[in-house]
Formats: sequence, structure tokens, C-alpha cells
Amino acid sequence: MGKLLILIFLVTSLLAYMLNPFVPGELEERFKYRCLMALYNSFRLWGVLSSVVSFGDWTSNVVIGSNSAWCLFTDHYPMDHFGPGVITTEEILNGTRVIIYRPPVTSDQLLPGFIHFHGGGLSYSTARSFAGIGKKIAYRVNAVVVSVDYDNTPKNKFPGPVNQAFAAVKWFLLHAEDYGVDPNRVAVGGDSAGGYLSIVMTHLVHDDKSIPNIKLQILIYPWTQCIDFHFPSYQKHEKVFGPKDGVVHKFEVAESCSLHAFGSGKPDVLQKIMQNRIISPAFKKSEIYRKTLGHDLLPASYRDSSYYKGPFPDTDESDEDFWKESEKIFADPRFTPHFRKNMTGLPTAYVMTAGYDSLRDEGYLYAKQLKDAGVNVTFAHYEKAWHGVHWMAPQFVFKLGDKVDEDFLSFVEQNV
Repeated sequence: MGKLLILIFLVTSLLAYMLNPFVPGELEERFKYRCLMALYNSFRLWGVLSSVVSFGDWTSNVVIGSNSAWCLFTDHYPMDHFGPGVITTEEILNGTRVIIYRPPVTSDQLLPGFIHFHGGGLSYSTARSFAGIGKKIAYRVNAVVVSVDYDNTPKNKFPGPVNQAFAAVKWFLLHAEDYGVDPNRVAVGGDSAGGYLSIVMTHLVHDDKSIPNIKLQILIYPWTQCIDFHFPSYQKHEKVFGPKDGVVHKFEVAESCSLHAFGSGKPDVLQKIMQNRIISPAFKKSEIYRKTLGHDLLPASYRDSSYYKGPFPDTDESDEDFWKESEKIFADPRFTPHFRKNMTGLPTAYVMTAGYDSLRDEGYLYAKQLKDAGVNVTFAHYEKAWHGVHWMAPQFVFKLGDKVDEDFLSFVEQNV
């Protein structure tokens, strides 16, 4: 009887922990959000528990364990109701796994294409986890969707995901007509890390004159940099949710950055990243930094004094030796797209950001860079949205997420 009571206590305590994330009052469908965060926390807990019996880098083991639990939950649902009649096949394009979704309506004419990259910080999820959005795009836009199933970090660190993605994209553009696709009517898009890969693909495709240019880029709360963790949006997120709650809090993004850059997540490196100490004082004063990531480029409304305390800490505390070793990664435009010197001629862009998202400001700044370079940009900001609202799982489809999808799908329909 005593052991049973202890078990009940432990289970109920665990449930209380998982079911008690902070939920801002402004969010809609608050109970559904709370349940999603409980599930999210349980995946993380599974990763921590599995790491206890693992060897090697602790952060890597936690993320790998968490992702295993995540994929067990997300990868086995067909999500057919988002695209009735959509035909699904799996292929290898130039060494990269992809899932192809074809619309149910056949046509003698070439269709538009949409190359999709899933989110998850490059560490979580697979293309199967995003079957719902792949089928939704194919059905709604009447397009052939190629969902790229790149290998996750930490096993596939930079530039691995970029190289895999480009191998698939280039192959598809060269052979688009074999798939019934007009190579001049292809969009790329994705959310979060998928937005990052989409951005880099537009750069690489634009620079490769042997292939047709991408027509549209659809960037849903894109992750674009690992250098500044004191943007106003990071400070707002921490004030609202706390230091380790909510989706894509500072520690979580730092993990993804470190795993992408180095294939590991050493505690001292994570601290440097979160404290803005990975870059040298000289680089932060450089023209390319100030003109791309400067806080003064943001709207005054984003720098609300109720949460924004300035671009601290002092960069004089930076680790010069660390920057000398890592500059070749962090200053590479394939890693930090803001540092591309010329954005002129890049594809028409649709950039979506969310009010309750650490990545809000970098998404705004990337859209601004494109617009300043003469690129046609549609910027869509949803003040009450949060990072992850667009993702679809069997029990977690949010009304605001449907609105986000409806808006960008209408844009694709009208412009592709």
C-alpha cells in the first residue's frame, strides 16, 4: 500500500509539473496551449531521463532522447484530413530523403512546386512530423510539395543540413518537369529552422546560374541568427514566460545554435551564446553588424521599456579566442543569413512573425533587409501568436494557426 501511494504521488507530481506551464492571459485557446506545453515538457523530461544512462555530451543526449519521444508521437499520423486525396510518395533526391505530396486533381499542364523545410531547431522532428502542412499546401494551392527530410543535429552539424537541403533543391529544380512542375514557379518555405534553411536556399539558388531561380520564399517565424540573445523579443519572452518556459526560450535556442555550429552543447559555450559573449567587441561595432542586427533598426514599439533594458551585456567581456575559432562559422552567411552582402534580386518574400516569440525581432530585421534591397516583401505580424502556433498535430490545431496558414496559402496562390 505504501509503495502504491508513493507511485501515485510521483505520477501526480509529474502531471502537475507538466500541466502547469505559464500561459499568458492574452493567448487564445489557453487550455489547448497548456496541454501542448505539457506534452512538450514530457518529451524533454524523457530526454533528460534517457541521458542518465547515456555517454558523451549531455546536451546532445538530451536532445536526441527528446526528439525520439517527439517523433514517436508525431510521425505516425497520416493527417489526411488536411489534404483529402493527396498522393504521398517517398524518394531520394541526390542523396537526400524527401516526401512528395501530389494534389488529387490531375492536370496536363505543369503545376507550381513548393519545397518545404520543417522546423524544430534542426534538432527535432522529421518531414513526417509536418505531414499535415505538406498535404495542406498540396491540396490548397494545387501544387507538388517536396518536403525535405534533412538529418538532424547534433550528428549533422553545420554545414551538413545546408548541403543536404541544397542537394535536394538543385536536383528538383533541374528535374522539375519530370515531376509535373514548372521550374519557374517554385516556392520554398518553412517555419523556424525551416525558415532558416529556406532563406539560405534562396541565396544559394540565386548564386547558381545553372538552375532556375526560386519564385517565392515563405518564412514563418524564421530563425536567422545565433549572435544576439538580448533582442527586445528575447527580453519580452523571458519577462512573460520566465527563463525556461514557453516555446523557444533563450536556453533552448542556445542549445540549437551550439548543436548546429559545433555538434555539441558544452555548458560554457551555451553560457557564452546566451550572454552575447561569442563575438568580439570589434565585430559588434562593425558596419555589417550594426546595419543588420542593430537594435536601433527595430520599431520603437518593439523596444517597450516595460521589458526592454537595452542591448546588454557589455561586449568587452567577449571571449576573443573563442571568436577567432568560431568566426568562420558565425560570420558565414549560410549560418547567419543577415550577413549576406547583397540581397538584391532575391525572390519575393512573405515573412510572418509572432508577438510571443523570441525570434520576432530577427524575423523583422531580415524582412527589413530584403525590403531595403528592393525585394518585394509582405510582412505579416500576429501579436497574439506564439512560436509553434502554425504546427499541426492530431490534437493540436489552433484557430490562430489556421489563420496563419490561410494567409500565407492565399499569398502563394496569388503569386506563384
